[in-house]
Amino acid sequence: MANGDDSKTSNKRLYISFLIAIVLAVAVAFAIAFWGPGNNQMDKAKVALAYGMLILLFMFGFLILAAIAVGTINISNILEEKGPGGSGGASMSRFQLLIFTFVIGLSFFLIVISKGDFPNVTGGVLTLLGISATTYGVSKGIQATSKETDGDGNDGGGDGNKPTK
Repeated sequence: MANGDDSKTSNKRLYISFLIAIVLAVAVAFAIAFWGPGNNQMDKAKVALAYGMLILLFMFGFLILAAIAVGTINISNILEEKGPGGSGGASMSRFQLLIFTFVIGLSFFLIVISKGDFPNVTGGVLTLLGISATTYGVSKGIQATSKETDGDGNDGGGDGNKPTK
C-alpha cells in the first residue's frame, strides 16, 4: 500500500509542477507583452508568445528529467527488445535511432547557440533520420512476423517434419 501512496504523491507533485510551469510561462509571456521590446502591439505579442513557448518547452523538459531522476519514469529498459523466446536484449535499431536523434538535436542546438539563428534543415539530415527510423520500423516488422511463427520458421502448425495430430 505504501508503494501506491508514494506513486500517488509523486504523480500529484508532477501535476502541480506541470501547472506551475504553465502559470510561469503565461506570466512571463504577459510581462514581456506589457514591458517587452517592440514598437507595436503585434511585435510585442510575437515576442511574448515566443518566450512563453520557450519557457513552457523548457519546463516540460525539466519535468521529464525530474520524473526520470525520482524514478517516476523508468528508462532502464529504453533500448530493450523482447526476442522470440521472451528474452530481452539490447536493440541495435533502437540504439541507432536514439543516438542519431541526439546527435542531430545537439548539433542543431549548438548551431543555434553559436549563430543565434535556426539552421536550414538539409535533405541529408532528413535522409539520415529517415534511414534510422526506417531501420527501427523494419526491425519492429520483423519482430511482429517472428511472433506469428512458433520459433522454428513455421506458421504454428508443427515443426515442419512431423505430422500434426
